[in-house]
Amino acid sequence: MSGLLPGLLLCLVVSALAAGIGKAGSLLAGVRLIDPFTAAIVLGFCIRTFVRIPQACAPGIRCGTVSVLEVAVFLLGFSIDLSVFEGSNLAFVGMVMSFVVVMIVTSFAICRAIGLPEDLAVLVACGNAICGNAAIAAVAPVVHAGNEDVVAAITFSSILGVAFVIALPVMAPVIGLSTFQFGTFAGLTVYAVPQVVAATAPVSMLSAQVGTAVKLMRVLMLVPAVLVAPLLLRKRENRHQVQAEPRGSLIRTLPWFIPGFLLAALMNNLGYVPDPVETLTSDVSRALFVVAMAGLGLSVDLRRLLKIGPRLILGVSASLVLLSAVSLLFAVTLT
Repeated sequence: MSGLLPGLLLCLVVSALAAGIGKAGSLLAGVRLIDPFTAAIVLGFCIRTFVRIPQACAPGIRCGTVSVLEVAVFLLGFSIDLSVFEGSNLAFVGMVMSFVVVMIVTSFAICRAIGLPEDLAVLVACGNAICGNAAIAAVAPVVHAGNEDVVAAITFSSILGVAFVIALPVMAPVIGLSTFQFGTFAGLTVYAVPQVVAATAPVSMLSAQVGTAVKLMRVLMLVPAVLVAPLLLRKRENRHQVQAEPRGSLIRTLPWFIPGFLLAALMNNLGYVPDPVETLTSDVSRALFVVAMAGLGLSVDLRRLLKIGPRLILGVSASLVLLSAVSLLFAVTLT
């Protein structure tokens, strides 16, 4: 355990600085200019690029990028509130979930056509279609994505995602949707639940409620996405190894935090988790995500990140444009 302390402490320092930068930006500008997740990644790889990090920090940084991240995803389950689906039409729920599957496959195909590697294309596709940072982080261990790919996917997706959230309320009068339709559109396109609220609350509370419900439907697709993501890979040795194993080996290949996430969500919605505990686990999960993002940044090779940058920006942008167009069509025709 003592061997992990130097790297973990470095991750904690970087995450604290990132949180401070995010808060300072909000106070100065009145809006969140940069979220702590993106700030932690940027700070991390800047430190890695310009400062020589002692080798003793490596085990702790690795722990931050793997173990801390897994715990954060697990704790996220305690904040999933399925009561928002009460009264929802089952056909509508099914259409939203089908929409997510179609967008994963389509975004993956776009990214591959642009020339992104398979594992990076999977990360971008799942991040855009489901819930941004959390989806990318959860899928990465399953497809054995490199830290550089994870950092790149989260960084560029976060930047474009934040820009989209800022622009969405301005677009509301232009696109001419009803409050229910606008909430559906935002819930299908925006990455994180707090971002959905930020994008829809200026329009109406109904839009915020609908957007949150639709967004949580997408979040629930995180589990099947983790199971299906490796099937999109055709040239990875690990996939052949998994196929060679007996069919009863799902327990060995399934990351522990996915059933943990489901169990936490089930406990919360059966009433076994008190409100203070739900709030605490949500806050801790968010803080751990920032620590994990700092660890990812501290372990990245900036030269590789810059090399894949242009294609990645094009892939994320094309996927986001497609996501927005299909979401708009969905909101207009099915609500």
